[in-house]
Amino acid sequence: MLKFLNFAENRKDPFLHMKLTDLARTLSQNADLDVKFAFHSYYKKEDNKITISHYWNDILDKEREDGMKSDVYLRAFGNVHFTDYAAVSSFLHSITDSKHPFFGKQVFAILEDLRIERISLEHRPGMNHAFQERKKFLQKHFRERFSTHQSKEERLDALFCAIYLQMKEKPVFLSGELSSFKPFLRILGQELQKAEHTSDIKKITVKFLNEIEDNVQDMKASYFTIQEDSDIRSPEVNADEIVKELPVGTKKEISEKEDKEVHDEQLPTWHEEQEHDGDNFMQYDLEEGSATDLIGEGERKEESGDQAFISVQGASMQSTGTNFEGNEANESGNDSKVSAAEQDEFGEANRNAVDRKQKPTRPTQEHLQAYRIAKSAVQSIRKPLQQSIQKTIEQKQIAPRNDLHYGRLGKKILRVVTDENPRLFYKKNAPSKKLNATFSLLVDCSASMFNKMNETKEGIVLFHETLKALQIKHTITGFWEDAFEADEKQQPNYFFEVISHDSSLLPDSGPSIMQLEPEEDNRDGYAIRKAARKLLEKPEKHKILLVFTDGEPSAFDYSENGIVDTYEAVLKVRKKGIEVIGVFLASGEPQEKEIETMQNIYGRNSLVIPTVEDIPAYITPLLKRLLLRFV
Repeated sequence: MLKFLNFAENRKDPFLHMKLTDLARTLSQNADLDVKFAFHSYYKKEDNKITISHYWNDILDKEREDGMKSDVYLRAFGNVHFTDYAAVSSFLHSITDSKHPFFGKQVFAILEDLRIERISLEHRPGMNHAFQERKKFLQKHFRERFSTHQSKEERLDALFCAIYLQMKEKPVFLSGELSSFKPFLRILGQELQKAEHTSDIKKITVKFLNEIEDNVQDMKASYFTIQEDSDIRSPEVNADEIVKELPVGTKKEISEKEDKEVHDEQLPTWHEEQEHDGDNFMQYDLEEGSATDLIGEGERKEESGDQAFISVQGASMQSTGTNFEGNEANESGNDSKVSAAEQDEFGEANRNAVDRKQKPTRPTQEHLQAYRIAKSAVQSIRKPLQQSIQKTIEQKQIAPRNDLHYGRLGKKILRVVTDENPRLFYKKNAPSKKLNATFSLLVDCSASMFNKMNETKEGIVLFHETLKALQIKHTITGFWEDAFEADEKQQPNYFFEVISHDSSLLPDSGPSIMQLEPEEDNRDGYAIRKAARKLLEKPEKHKILLVFTDGEPSAFDYSENGIVDTYEAVLKVRKKGIEVIGVFLASGEPQEKEIETMQNIYGRNSLVIPTVEDIPAYITPLLKRLLLRFV
């Protein structure tokens, strides 16, 4: 697939994306709302997503964040709670026979934005700063565009810019043929202030469109958009609402094949960021020309200066690749691809991921010798840790349980008189010595672990031997993605379970740990979701997932959205009751960006180990803290 325009996606900050996603989900009260980047900002209810405009990417950092927040406020709060999509659908269908459908849609979109902005500020005054920054930038932008459109004699484009500036109390001087619209703009502003419902915006937009002469060419530039809800059946259009005639010419028939290839979102390639004709290759204005039986699609006449412009699908576009086979992998290594039903569970970024399980072979003499050495190295650390946990358990065993209705009679007999329902007894019998918990350890086996794997194995041995001594079942799994086999159709992900839940307490289970080796890429979000699914099947009450990694997730088509996907995976897994802890293995003193990355993904439950030699020293207090919580 061509992705020449993917540069726009590459500039997005994953941490800012996380922040905006959290903000959108909070405002919309929808924990599954998705946030994407696109040419225009809009809310698409049927896809459960909002988009943020690429317009803000070229603005300085602080102002850029305010601009993006204003998009989130308008979509996740304004559109979600205050836009009536039945009225939107009614309006969009009512202008299909208009001479100026594109201008009508643009005017409706901006007026609805201004209405919900006003209402949003009434409910949430704290949004004011972001909206003020938005106003400042758009005022400057539309003043510049107004002059450009006037010089090209594009009347409706210039009029649209004048509408925004008039509504924001920064009117521009209208001369020539545009001067006749001055009174209508004032009336439009007055009626907008009174508009309380989307249907009011529909009425005033239709009324304004009726003032446009038929011989005026429709608007070309695309600044805003609004998406209708396809689940809402549009009511019958009243022919008297807009008295307009079809353009001269026969209606173009659309073949069955063409009809199947129609996309929901209209993406006219003439965009607000393009200042002049020569800034692009060839532009396709699909909103103008002869009438067709597709809303908003069609042809336009060839113009001078047209060159080749290729608009392709970027990472934020809607994908149809959701029809997969859901065969579970077996022990022999069969593929298990993410099915359409599982796509929400495993994330959009992992829709083509393939699960391949791998089992350890019989340990060789070399593995046995290496394990004995590693076990001996951590023995001095493991034994005090084990004794500390067991001592705490014993103290709880002899600690009396007070204020019971039966048992041994206590000393506070006076309660018989003072309390209505006295609890006079206590017991010394203790809870079970066995901790009701299970652990799962994920080990990043990407190629970058080549200089850390030996020391990492030592930390894993400490983990295994400590839990085995305390009779706590656990799994240890190495994960990686095959970079050579990965392509657009599938990305094979290997899960090498060197210690299984059932075999973890067996005396000879440890040496298979030494079979872990550095491989290729790592798709952390997918691995976390897979490990969590297995943990949820275990009977133990407390479930802990540790992720050993040495850097940001990196795999096929995963470098840009890997951090966000991993963050979302951690968030969803924690909601299911599993505690997730990220352990970062640095190469020397960790950089500030590395620490920030781990904190953004795992929050407070992240541990940064400066050097691989420090792994046992850092793992010991972590294990102790976790285990004492369940005693």
